[in-house]
Parts: sequence; structure tokens; C-alpha cells
Amino acid sequence: MIYDSIIVGGGVVGTAIFNKLVRIGKKVALIDKASDVGTGASKANSGLVHAGYDPEPGTLKAKLNVRGSELFPELTKRLHVPFKRTGALVVGGDRAMIERLYERGKRNGVKKLSILNRDEILKYVPELKEGNDYALYAKTAGIVSPYLLTIALADESILNGGKVYLEEDIEKVEREGEIFKVTTKKNVFLAKNIINSAGAGYNEVAKLLKSEEYPLTFRRGEYFVFSNTTKLDVPCTIFPLPTKLGKGVLITPTVDGNFLIGPTSEEGEDITKTTDAGLNDIKKKASLMLNNINFKNAIREFSGVRVISGDDFIIEKSQMQKGVINLAGICSPGLSSAPAIAEYVAELLGYDLKEKENLKELKDYTLLKNLPLNRQKALIKENPDYGEVVCKCEKITKGDIISALNRPLKIRSVDGIKRRTNAGMGGCQGGFCFTKVVNLILKSRKIKYEEVLKENRGSEVAVGNIREVDKW
Repeated sequence: MIYDSIIVGGGVVGTAIFNKLVRIGKKVALIDKASDVGTGASKANSGLVHAGYDPEPGTLKAKLNVRGSELFPELTKRLHVPFKRTGALVVGGDRAMIERLYERGKRNGVKKLSILNRDEILKYVPELKEGNDYALYAKTAGIVSPYLLTIALADESILNGGKVYLEEDIEKVEREGEIFKVTTKKNVFLAKNIINSAGAGYNEVAKLLKSEEYPLTFRRGEYFVFSNTTKLDVPCTIFPLPTKLGKGVLITPTVDGNFLIGPTSEEGEDITKTTDAGLNDIKKKASLMLNNINFKNAIREFSGVRVISGDDFIIEKSQMQKGVINLAGICSPGLSSAPAIAEYVAELLGYDLKEKENLKELKDYTLLKNLPLNRQKALIKENPDYGEVVCKCEKITKGDIISALNRPLKIRSVDGIKRRTNAGMGGCQGGFCFTKVVNLILKSRKIKYEEVLKENRGSEVAVGNIREVDKW
């Protein structure tokens, strides 16, 4: 097959482009070296859908952030992905700076912006620290599950004819007339166009394509994750006033009922790690916004790496290699912009955005615990697997995990199941359910114990010969 396009990179932006091109009737393949989609920056994301007041007017960031935010309600409803318009507050003591953000947001076309005084802010956040006398309130800001969105975009694309190839290391790209020949360790692919959405690996792919390379800056961000039993009176996302390093340490609820506090902004290599200095910095800065944060309720720390190239997104046709689309430096607000970036790339390729008729709908994979009680009872009666709890902390059942393993995109990693079901995300962080999840993957995939991954290749849960495990 000669594909219309090959997309390199399965993050939220790559899968959004994949999804849009499939829906308008193109033959598309997505290639990623990881064991699942969304294993890079997209999994280590705060999950915020920004309103669009922060980007400089006239930039791609401004245009695509606002448009992307507008697309989120319909997109997430179609894909059955949790999304909430929670709103966001930018708090501080500098009213002039708040007013500048307000005016910038208005110029960008952001709706439902307002400036609040302290008494008005306290109605939203009673525990707000003194000194935060003003706030920009962005009512259209929201929260989403970044990994469920990425997975659902890929799943729906597969249902409608798109192809996903995981654990594929590209070794060579050649040009044969108007067609690209992409050779991996396992396959050879042919395509008219190649879209480089490889994120942190952008320049590695660009070298193979003989297209533009750009200086990339890696900026690590560390976070605290709080349990979903934490009592924190924060109904919306709270930001400090932004600096040149970004939006700063924020406090936000998640769609799963947890709270995130972070990130730091440490320039360096593409390495995810947490540090005492970084975590202490988060504690200090968060405490300037909110009283009574008990960091003993944090159940995990993690970090992600965002990739920056200048002050704006780079989304362009390559001038060096016909048929190549470059996407570099897609940092914040990349998640918020992803649906709009997909439209923009389709237009760069010269395509009409009109979608095909009779597209297949993605099944609703809502977890049992999130269903109404009458539906829970009916589902357990229909399928007893939903009556067996695997993850006690998050109340995830055997039926939930088997359903996740039967989604269109087939994976073999424990972390892949974690992202799809929340199994392992609770207080014990997988201490109770890890081996049970491994056994369910074994049964579903009919593979050896040594072939089950924690995340990507090299993270096998067992190495060498092991005795037969008890069957579930």
C-alpha cells in the first residue's frame, strides 16, 4: 500500500493529525518507536485545556489554542473522553499585569474573561493566600485526561481504517520519485507525505528525512500527585502570574478526582526525573497561592519534558524536502491546540476538511465505577468479571481491564493498562494489583511472562526463566 501520509510520533498532536486525516478519507499510517501511543510528553501532562489568553497575539500558539479549545467539547464527547470546563484563575497582586493578560486574551478572541477582586476570588477559592488580591478568570479553561484522549484518537482512527505500527525504529528514509520509502527494523512503508511529529525526537527524524533541523530546548517539569481522597477546596485551576519560563507552578484538579501541583521548569536534557530541589521549589511556590496544603497527601511525584523551539510553534511545509510537514517545539499549549493543529496540517497538505460519511463510532469504555448504579448492577449481572475487583485503591475490576485489552489498539504493557483504567494509580501505586494486571495481559495477548512490559522495550517485568505462575 502507498499511504497518503505517514505520521511519525504518537503523542496527542500526532494522533490528532492521524485522526483528522483518517476522518477525511485519507490512507494514513502512524509509526512510533514506543510500545503505546502517548508515552512521551503526552502522558506527563497536566491535562489543562487552556483558554488562550497567554500566547502572544498573532502567533500560531494564539490562533490554534483558541480554536483547539473550542473543538474540545464536541471532540471529547464523540470519543467518550472525560473533559470538564472547570475554569482557571491567574492570581497575584499586580493588577496591571492581570489587565495585560485580559487584553491579550481579548485580542486572541478568548470569550468569557473577567477580572476579579479578592472578595470575588474567595468565593471560588476560600483558602487563597493573602497578597493575591486580583485574578483573571478564564471561564472556558478546562481539564481533560491527556492519555485517554491520545488513546481514543488512535482507537477511533483504527476503527476507520488507519494503521498504527508500534515499536518501530526507523532506520532509513529514501525518495523514489514522488514516493517516500520508510524502512524500519521490521517493515517497509511507502507514502506520498511524511509528517514529523516526533516531539523530543524531531531532529533525529529530520536527519533521516533530510529536512529542516531546529535548535530544541528541553525543559523538565516536576509534579506532585495527590490522592483522590485529598480535601483541597480548589474547584478550578489556579495559576500564579506567568514569567518568561512559563505559566509557573499551578494547582489543579484532574478529571479522575486527584490534584496536581507543579511543574518546575528546569532546562536540561531529555531526561525525566524528580529532584529534592525541584519538589521543594514546588512546595514553596504553591504555598504562596494556597493555605493549608498538606503535602503528606501526595501519593506520587513525576516529571515530564517539554520541547521548546523559539517563541512559537513550528508547523510548516519543508522547504528542503517536498512532501514533508515539520512540527517542532509543540510545547504548551500543545494539548489545547491539538485538534486545531490537526486541521491546520490537513490544510497545509491541500485537503478539504469535510469528513467522510458513515464513520464508525468508538465504543464507550467508561469504567464501571463511573457508571450509574443501575448500569453497574446490570453490567455485573451480564458479565461477572465486572464483579471482581483487581485494583482496590481505584476500584478497577477485571472486566474493566479486559475491556481495555480489547480496545482497537493492542498493547502489552502494565502502564498501558494503567493509563486506560487507572489500575495502579491509587495510594499503593500498584503494590496490590501489579501481578494481577500482568496475568491478565498474559492471557489476553497469549505471550510469555518475559514479553510483558512495564512501559517500553527494555522494561520487561521479568527476565529469563521463571516458574509457572498461578492462573487467575
